[in-house]
Amino acid sequence: MADNKCAARRYVYVWEGPVRISHWLNFFCIIFLSITGVYIHYPFVTACSLSNAPYIMGIVRYSHYLVGVIFAFSVLLRLFWLFMGNYYSSWKSFSNPFKKEDRKIFWGYFKYYIFLERNPPHVLGHNPVALVAYIVLFNLFILQIITGFALWSQADPNSTMYAITGWIFNFVSNQWVRFYHYIFMFLVAGFVINHIYSAVIFDFKSQSGEISSIFSGWKPERRR
Repeated sequence: MADNKCAARRYVYVWEGPVRISHWLNFFCIIFLSITGVYIHYPFVTACSLSNAPYIMGIVRYSHYLVGVIFAFSVLLRLFWLFMGNYYSSWKSFSNPFKKEDRKIFWGYFKYYIFLERNPPHVLGHNPVALVAYIVLFNLFILQIITGFALWSQADPNSTMYAITGWIFNFVSNQWVRFYHYIFMFLVAGFVINHIYSAVIFDFKSQSGEISSIFSGWKPERRR
């Protein structure tokens, strides 16, 4: 007989449109920004020294800035929806460490991720361990955006952008800002790799709709 532990009693609309749009915008922006960022740091392609040779670095930097703006708006959209979204998409779904049941679910997932638990509790939204990772990730996003715009604003110290982000140079030098911006990229890339692996494995093992839900928004509620 088939195992009915994961059979769906009904489907719940968990991830609303703005969440899914922001998710995929972030995903593609991160890939593009990582590739162009590596090139800006280490130009591995050069043009021949002809008068009509393409200005590769200029094109890469311009596209990096443009996609960076899109990425910033995408992150702002997700942060806005943290307050305007449904229960699963908003801060209302955050675990309360002072509640015994929430702590039990957290440690259940923590043991699952370190291979000490086979069947973690079923949750429709973000599980509490993943939620902690996402909070750290979005703080990295914010730092990337601030340092990126600060570096860009140096082209015009009289600009509004420099007035908003230039304060960072009062604490660290230009080269340290550039270094942090570059290192943060590897931390984000590491999260993306782990996120894809975890989502696929967890979906196959738990039949929780982790992958399909980020396309459709719907997740199955387990039959009790």
